[in-house]
Amino acid sequence: MKQNLTSKRVVRSAATLLLAASAMAAAACGADAGNQPPAGEVPPETQTPAADADTIRFALPSEPLWQWLVDSGTLAEWEAEHGLRIEASHPFRPFTALVSGHADIILIDALDVPVFSEGLGSDPVIIGKYASDRSIAAIKRTSQATDFAGVVEGQIAMESQLGSTLLWSLIVEQAHSLDLSEESPDFDFILATSGVGDTVERGGADACICLPDASVANLSSGMLRPLYDGKSASQIYAELSGQPNDRLLGEVFLTEREWFRAHPNEIGAFLELWETAVGHWHAHYPELIAAYPELLSVQTQQDVDWLTHHITGHNWITPSVYLTGGDARAYADAVKRLTERGQLPADAIAPSVITNRPTPAGGE
Repeated sequence: MKQNLTSKRVVRSAATLLLAASAMAAAACGADAGNQPPAGEVPPETQTPAADADTIRFALPSEPLWQWLVDSGTLAEWEAEHGLRIEASHPFRPFTALVSGHADIILIDALDVPVFSEGLGSDPVIIGKYASDRSIAAIKRTSQATDFAGVVEGQIAMESQLGSTLLWSLIVEQAHSLDLSEESPDFDFILATSGVGDTVERGGADACICLPDASVANLSSGMLRPLYDGKSASQIYAELSGQPNDRLLGEVFLTEREWFRAHPNEIGAFLELWETAVGHWHAHYPELIAAYPELLSVQTQQDVDWLTHHITGHNWITPSVYLTGGDARAYADAVKRLTERGQLPADAIAPSVITNRPTPAGGE
């Protein structure tokens, strides 16, 4: 079904639905009426009132690197060395687990945070980076387009108007002076529920914003062809910004400022663990793709080969988890631009980017 929706309306509707769902989750958990969680669903496995002092409660999507940390014994060694334990969960909306008090740290798209935290009243902070935005634009193989300018007035399939779509709107505006947002006269949006790649392949849309792993079957078969030479949104945005080697924050580690200040040792150790993980990815991603195909939507050897080749030129996992001043400035600029365009609520909370490494003395 074609959805010609405004970005502002979708953003605010998403926030409203998340608030309502959270209120029901809090009631079910016996939460105090004055402290209702503002967003999403609380998974049963994280419904504990508090964690032990030496436990870090971590909510994240299913990720091959997390599974490698568990299976390789790296996590167990880290826990023994630091006297800490990570209690992991995989809720549908990790942000909910954080704001409802059921997680200490979450992995989330940085551009989603200002939307989900609208009216929250808490103070989220980004403490580390995990990945840049890996989404690509793609079209049916018979199309002659090479970029979004070639599909003007076409139908664009996407999973959501948040996250990657927000970043693509900035790209399309800067690169083509076209509007990929509120009541756009340039494009029609299709919110696909059965896979954006499949939607384009079946002729239900002219192009899509998709994740290369989620649409790997369509791409590896050649039924979909990437635009922009297969570059990701983060790669294109960095080039347009004049900083081709500095990619905008994508998936990040987020916590609340109060927890950050109270747990510098835990955060420092946590980031060390993930520094080990991302280093292993860059040295061994072909093996990890083959080892955990189900976590990357890979089903055939053709899929494995295509995704491995794609990552070789478009690796989305960050080389280091530690944040820089450039990360903070680029993120603040992107949030400002999206707010000025009305795609992010003016009163939303934009998280601070913590660029120094936590120490036992705490502080920022």
